[in-house]
Amino acid sequence: MNVKLRILSAGVCFFIGSQTLMAQKDSIKTQNIEEVVMVGFGQKKSVKELTGSVGTIKQDAIKDIPVASVDKMLQGRVSGVQTGNASGQPGGFASVRVRGIASVNGGVSPIYIVDGVRVTSGDLTRGAITANALANINSDDIESINVLKDASSTAVYGADAGAGVIVITTKSGKKGKPKISLNFEQGTNSRAVEGLKGLTTDQYRRVLSYAFGNYYGETPEQITAEIINGDLGAAPKYIFTSPYNTDWRDVTSRTAYQNSVNASISGGNDKLTYYNSANYFLQESELKGSDFKRLGFTSKVDYQATDRFKIGTDLQMSYGKINTLPNGGGFANPILFEVFGRPTDPGFNPDGSYYLGVNGRLSNNLFNPGYLAEHNYFRAETSKMFGNIYGEYKIVKNLNYRISFGTEYINVENNSYYNPIHGDGYGVNGRKTESIERFFNWNLQNVLDYNFKIGEKNKFDVRLIQESYQRQNHAVGAGATVVGSPNLQSLSNFIKPASFLGEKGKSSRTGYAAVFNYDYDKFFLLDASVRRDALSNFTPGQKWGTFYSVGAGVDIARLDVVKNMDVISQMKFRASYGKVGNTIGSTPYSLFYYTTNYNDLPAASYNYVYNPDLKWETVKPLSVGIDMGFLNDRITLTAEYYNKKTDDLVFSVPLSLSQGLSVMDVNVGSLLNKGYEFTLNADIIRKDDFKLSIGGNFSTLDNSITKLYGGQDIITGSTILREGEGVGTFYMRKWAGVDAANGDPLWYVNGVDGETTNKYANAQLAVQGNSFSKVYGGGNLNVMYHGFSLSVLGTYGFGGKVLNDWGQYTQSDGQYTYSYAGSQDAMDFWTPENPNAANPKPVYNNANSSNRVSTRFLAKTDYLRLSNIRIGYKFDGNLLKSSGLAGFEVYAQGNNILTHTYDKNLRFDPENNLNAGNNLNLPIQKTYSVGFNLQF
Repeated sequence: MNVKLRILSAGVCFFIGSQTLMAQKDSIKTQNIEEVVMVGFGQKKSVKELTGSVGTIKQDAIKDIPVASVDKMLQGRVSGVQTGNASGQPGGFASVRVRGIASVNGGVSPIYIVDGVRVTSGDLTRGAITANALANINSDDIESINVLKDASSTAVYGADAGAGVIVITTKSGKKGKPKISLNFEQGTNSRAVEGLKGLTTDQYRRVLSYAFGNYYGETPEQITAEIINGDLGAAPKYIFTSPYNTDWRDVTSRTAYQNSVNASISGGNDKLTYYNSANYFLQESELKGSDFKRLGFTSKVDYQATDRFKIGTDLQMSYGKINTLPNGGGFANPILFEVFGRPTDPGFNPDGSYYLGVNGRLSNNLFNPGYLAEHNYFRAETSKMFGNIYGEYKIVKNLNYRISFGTEYINVENNSYYNPIHGDGYGVNGRKTESIERFFNWNLQNVLDYNFKIGEKNKFDVRLIQESYQRQNHAVGAGATVVGSPNLQSLSNFIKPASFLGEKGKSSRTGYAAVFNYDYDKFFLLDASVRRDALSNFTPGQKWGTFYSVGAGVDIARLDVVKNMDVISQMKFRASYGKVGNTIGSTPYSLFYYTTNYNDLPAASYNYVYNPDLKWETVKPLSVGIDMGFLNDRITLTAEYYNKKTDDLVFSVPLSLSQGLSVMDVNVGSLLNKGYEFTLNADIIRKDDFKLSIGGNFSTLDNSITKLYGGQDIITGSTILREGEGVGTFYMRKWAGVDAANGDPLWYVNGVDGETTNKYANAQLAVQGNSFSKVYGGGNLNVMYHGFSLSVLGTYGFGGKVLNDWGQYTQSDGQYTYSYAGSQDAMDFWTPENPNAANPKPVYNNANSSNRVSTRFLAKTDYLRLSNIRIGYKFDGNLLKSSGLAGFEVYAQGNNILTHTYDKNLRFDPENNLNAGNNLNLPIQKTYSVGFNLQF
């Protein structure tokens, strides 16, 4: 009898013969392929084997997201992870915090692992305002992202894993005929949040008339007549008679475009698999002079040379170019100028050229920001080559050896130019600075893995790991002034040397680790690891540190009494504890700097104090959780509690000035992060032609300082470090509003409530909240009906605050209004007819301190955001047969398209709260785009 065997994914075996047809079902439950996640050093585990806390993002969740870097994809997708965009600069970085903030002066950002190799993250530029090394990774190449959050999952990385580990796995080739994929996307960008709005000419004149009137004791009508008559001088007269009404936002804005092209080909056979891709990405900001461009290429090859030996290579090359704009108080900052510029000055001449004022200055002595954005630049060009080669050899049965050698070569060219015609370069007839910095990092790993069974249910895995990592950098640069023409922009054309730069650096580390995993029928799980690390930066007695973890899990759904219940498919209780390290930027050595010129002789200066006891900060995370699955994991729920303590915090403690330096860095202090995390996912409908799933996560954070040097407060600007309070705690006077009787500013005397005073100095400083959200997370919806698909991601955060650092200028109550117009928030000011106003009465040269730092400029960052929505349609395969296409999808999406805030005084992106304040950075981008995917 001729018999064929066909296995269907539903778990049913059909034996098809000439005389017999028989079906066998092992279970009424549908069999699912278990989800596998990548943890430490190439180790793969199914979700049901984990004792640690790992958040996973699959490629489908971040498919075609129109952002430049992977760190901007994390918000709302993983419990316990907060992200905040420091700026809306295309290609800029996002702050990422895993389970709170791990340190005060040490490392607070997670380390990033790409295909098993540690890579550089953060801003490597010198001249650009903000940039991001991760922006050189093509997001379309990413297969999955795993966020390692607890000791059981991070301790194997040792000395610098205290702030978390993010493991990125890129796509690899799969056995089969070649698959070609093409993706094209194009869209537009605009502001996701409106921000501060500048005054119109009528508004500016109104507030000035009251400010001058209150100063001279006259009515607004009287003082206006005098100003127009020229009694107060030519400059005020010009303001009140100017025919212009300039919105400086219009002068600096443009239609911003975004587009990307991704192409890949992959395939292979039993011996060799390959994946090759190329990508182009362009993102423009709404503001002139701000954009990011990337070109990239990836090639991954895996070759099964023999039954015992496998080798693979991973090569990623990219080129990125970023143009940025000044932020903060730089008068070329277009965001600053929107509220500092006088609307009574024109932005353009009648012929359409930029108006440059009289003698190169506008009426308030500033420069035209539109001209500067087009004729100055702050640029960085980054070339990056990431290469990884690995080999795997099966020594004997179940004993495998793996060696991996990864390198990163990054070349950053920093370039800034101030034109000689207008702006900051005018006084020095042009300014140019250039620098080149080279980074070369390598990572060597040797892993020996032995796994075995005792019986059918006792599984063991023992891994021995050796790792070495070295980082080198070398920078040279120079600056000069005075150029003969604005068209000459090479440094050699600037004839007057102004500065020079030459730096080198090297650091290295080595580590040895042992990992033990035990699995009893997936009912009882035990994981343990220990690692010894040595860092070159420390003194001989402190170079080595020991880090460890232990994790255990019990899945009672494996018990027969529960296994026979169709409802419960998983109920795993797990816990982990350990010790990991956290990097610091201090040095234990006493150094001399020979960088001072003293009568053409090199002069030495002290830097740092010798402290042989300086060492790593240590993080001790405790994590307890339960993973539940229902209806064969159609519904999954994870609930966790974490308690993460950081000891040996590095602070600068005061020294006697007779010792030559005022401070010394020592390990003293501790902090605690604790909270709860919940993740829920449910497949509501799972049919061939209709699928509906929902998910979401909810996290809490309680952060507090538990120990400081001598128990003493550390006050820095408007924030305080105090035992019992969290990092990022605001410390300032509390605003009590405006005295309805006379328009005076009021503050609470005790900094809390009750008695008020109109004297700023008589009000006490007090704790006024914290920058971090106490509750945060996200929710998602996915629908597929026939060829149509819809995916939605929403994010939220509650409990944080952010300070308008520039409120003293934008709502100055007359102190700066004459020179710097201010924002429209200043228009609701006190008059006898408006006694319940939000702002005090404006007075020219206001001297009552009403605009000094207080909760008047502190806003809650509670928000809800529609972070992404994507609608697509995949054409039926039968329709594509004659075209040669294997797949065709068209889609439209929006990113950051709707943000709802609860505080009417919040003028910035709410995710700025990770940075405590807003330094008038570029606004976060809202993107609308359309695209299509082709598969061959």
